[in-house]
Amino acid sequence: MSNANGGYTTGRRMASSRLRLSFWGSLHAELVKLASLASTWWLMGITAVLLPAMAALSVWSITYVSTIDLNTEKKLGTPNPVSSAELWSSVGSNAATVALVIGIFGVMAITSEYTTSCVQASLSVNPRRVMFMNAKAVAAAAFTGVFSLLGMLLSWVIMLAMTAGSSLTPIPAKQNILPFVVILGAPVILMLMAVLAQGLGAMCRSTVGGVFSLVGLLMILSQIVSITSSFNSHLGWLASISMCLPDMSISNFMRGPNSAPNPTLVHAPFSPVWWQSGLIFLAWTAVFYVIGVIVIRRSDVKG
Repeated sequence: MSNANGGYTTGRRMASSRLRLSFWGSLHAELVKLASLASTWWLMGITAVLLPAMAALSVWSITYVSTIDLNTEKKLGTPNPVSSAELWSSVGSNAATVALVIGIFGVMAITSEYTTSCVQASLSVNPRRVMFMNAKAVAAAAFTGVFSLLGMLLSWVIMLAMTAGSSLTPIPAKQNILPFVVILGAPVILMLMAVLAQGLGAMCRSTVGGVFSLVGLLMILSQIVSITSSFNSHLGWLASISMCLPDMSISNFMRGPNSAPNPTLVHAPFSPVWWQSGLIFLAWTAVFYVIGVIVIRRSDVKG
């Protein structure tokens, strides 16, 4: 066939080769593309450094407070015992801050295709747009999971080193899974954040628009809802809505089981526990990602 056509591949043979396009091949291509972007290594490096750096600051503040009499503000001769549960919760709370960094990474994972006009070549090689988006989502989640897990492991090491000379109270039995929630839960929730942000970026198809939308979703929206509910005591249901927003869902999930109740939810009709917050954030991820896939599937390549 190649001799009869002067060495060129016929359209039928090209079509049959496309039919053999696999998800794993598409995933490999997306991993290579992400690895080739300088922004990937900058944002992943920030993630791996920011998590332990914030953990060090959190542990230092807790251990420092244990050495001071809060009534007289004088240094104690014998420091008070430090709560292990409080240490773990403070380390886990840093995931909510790093979520913005991961969100920017997720947005850029898809918008970089449009800002560099590479999307035309990408969709020519892989015209199956759903597979294209799924491969990108898995690749972004894989990078996020590896570097966030590294950051959490470093945070654990730093916490152990900084509390080596302190007296620690044991973790209560009802919170015995808290260390696992922090170390393993943070990478999982941040992986979901990367997928959610990719869906948001696919909806905007612009890095600037995607990042601004992300900031509005994670920071501005919850502030508006919280301020509105504080002005009127009859709008207590808004406090429940606030706790179901993405940023608060991450924070509540990372607090782990049987944590102290949020004082803003005293009169709220619904106060999700930590695992419910995790499922709520999973639902947010699914909604934004599915909408993003629909937009990419129906939009023009140059749109």
